[in-house]
Amino acid sequence: MVKFKEIKSKTVLNKYRYRDNWFWCRYSINPYRGCQFACNYCDAITEKYLVHENVEDFSRVIHVKINAPELLEKEIKRVRKDVIALNGVTDGYQPAERKYEISRRILEVIRDNNFPVHIVTKSDLVLRDIDLLSEIAENSWCAVTITIITFDKKLRPLLEPFAPSPERRLSAVKELVNAGILSGVDFTPIVPYLADGEENMRDVIKRVSESGARYILPGSMTLRGNQKLRFFRLLRENWPELIENYEKLYGNSDSPDRRYVANLNRKAFEFCRRFGIPNYIPPPRFERPLRENFDVANVLLLIAYFKEMRSGDPYSAWAYHKAAENIERLDRGIRDLYVENELDRIGSVGKSIAQTIGEFLDTGMSKKLERLKTEW
Repeated sequence: MVKFKEIKSKTVLNKYRYRDNWFWCRYSINPYRGCQFACNYCDAITEKYLVHENVEDFSRVIHVKINAPELLEKEIKRVRKDVIALNGVTDGYQPAERKYEISRRILEVIRDNNFPVHIVTKSDLVLRDIDLLSEIAENSWCAVTITIITFDKKLRPLLEPFAPSPERRLSAVKELVNAGILSGVDFTPIVPYLADGEENMRDVIKRVSESGARYILPGSMTLRGNQKLRFFRLLRENWPELIENYEKLYGNSDSPDRRYVANLNRKAFEFCRRFGIPNYIPPPRFERPLRENFDVANVLLLIAYFKEMRSGDPYSAWAYHKAAENIERLDRGIRDLYVENELDRIGSVGKSIAQTIGEFLDTGMSKKLERLKTEW
C-alpha cells in the first residue's frame, strides 16, 4: 500500500548550470519525490536523486511537497524567464496528483508569471490541465512529452508495471496536439536486448508518427547504482541469459558502449526519416530580453544535440554548450559583436562556431544544422 508523506520544502525551483538541449529547460520542479509507477528501468532511484532511506520505499512512500506552489510564487520572481521542466526526476502526474493537485497549482503560478513550461510524464492525467496548458502555449511556450518505449503487451508490464497503457498515453498526445499544444513522445530508454530490435523501434516510431505527434526523442538506457541493482534483479528473474550481454555492453560504465549508442541512434534516425517525424524538439520561442542571443544559443544547442546523437557521446560537442551558455550570459546583443568582428571575445567561440553564428545572423539559418537534421 502506498503512503503519502506531506513535507514542506525549503526551495522548489532548481536551476541547471547549462540549459538542456533535449527538453530545452533551464529550471526544474519536482512536486513529488518517489513515484508510484515503479518502472524497473527508472534512474530516479540512483543515489544522486534518492531521498528515501530505503530504496524499496521509492514507490511505496511518496513525499508530497505541499508548499511547492507557494514557494514557486516567490522564487519565480527572482529568476530570468526560461523554460521550467515540471518534474525533473519523478513524474508530476503520478496517481498522487489526483489527490493533491500540486502540479496543477504549479502550472497556475507558471501561467500567471508568463513563464514557458515543459512537462514530461507517463500519465494521461495531464489532460486534466489542458486548459492551463493552452493558456501557457498561447502566451509563452508549452510542450508536453509523454514517454512510450514499447507497445508489447508481454514486455511492458515487466518494465512499467503501474503506468497507464501506451495506448492511453498516445491518445493523450493526439488530444494535446489537437488542442494546439506542442506534444510528442520520449522514446527513452530503448532497453537493450528487449526493446532495441528493429521490430519494436519501427512499431513505436510508426505509431507515434501516425498519431500526429510533433516529434519523438529516442534515447539509450543508463544503469547507475541502485538503478542497476534493480534492473539486474529483473533480468535474473525473467531473462537470466541476458546478464552476460549487459555486462559486456556496459562494462564499468553507467552507459552502453558508444558504438552501440551511435548505431541505435542511427536506426532510430532512419525510422524517423521513413515515417516523417522529427527526432528533436523545435527550440522554444517566447519573449525575453536579448531575444536574438537566445535564438543563436538555440541553434548551437541543436547542432550539439545532433552531433551527440551521431557520436553516441553526450559530451562530444561540449564546446557548443559552453558557447551557447556564454552567449546567453551576454549583457549586449550578439549582433553588435558580430558587426564589430569580436565574436572571438565570447568564451568557447572558435572559428567554426563563429562562422555558424555569422551565417545565422546574416541569413536566419544554419546550413550545418539543416544538414544534420536530414542526413546521418
